Amino acid sequence: MPPLASVPDLERELDELYGLPLEDWTKARNDLASRLRKAHQSAQADAVRKLRKPSVIAWAVNQLARRDDGDVEALLKAGERLRAAQEEALRGRGGAADVTAAARAEREAVRGLVAAARALLEEAGNAATQQTLDRISQTLRAAAVDETGREQLARGRLDEELKGIGFGSLTAVKPAARPRTDELKQARERVKELRATARTLGREARDAEMEAERAAREAERARGKAEEARVAAERAATEVAEAEAEVERLR
Repeated sequence: MPPLASVPDLERELDELYGLPLEDWTKARNDLASRLRKAHQSAQADAVRKLRKPSVIAWAVNQLARRDDGDVEALLKAGERLRAAQEEALRGRGGAADVTAAARAEREAVRGLVAAARALLEEAGNAATQQTLDRISQTLRAAAVDETGREQLARGRLDEELKGIGFGSLTAVKPAARPRTDELKQARERVKELRATARTLGREARDAEMEAERAAREAERARGKAEEARVAAERAATEVAEAEAEVERLR
């Protein structure tokens, strides 16, 4: 019997795999690997079989890349601008205003995507806890400025959450060579100071953003409770009116 035809579009199959609900993922991966092996595509079959099932965090981010690709693209562009602004600042050629503006654009993009992720998780029956949303936010931020993470996010093929890399990815940035030793020393000291400032501001910005997101969720819960209380009060008022009417009828 001649071998089966090869899997015609493996990349499309992989895109479909990473778009599946988590409960269907492992079986679909194994089925794809089996089809590849039957088609005598052993190397591809082995590679597919080794793919790891995404974590809940990675799965949610992957779905954002499919459902909110425009917003993800905006985040990637914001991350690229932020990285460039940070590099320029560390080299002494950029200003704090550029970094601040780029960081603000990145935070706004992340905030919108986290809100979308919350709805997506609830739709899928997963708990959108504060910790889960913070980890999604951290993964989005890390992916936005890391080359490997950017590619995986754009394709929606993350298999695990990413840790916040802060400004660590920029430690390889070197100041331009100086013709004199004293100028070189001063430039290095400036880079050292800028890195320390950037790390501090980065931590403060992340903490402030997380606190703002928590406050927004608390406000939303408070509004929900207020609405429930209003409905209960209206129901009680209706019952009082009905009871008074019954008293009048019985007189």
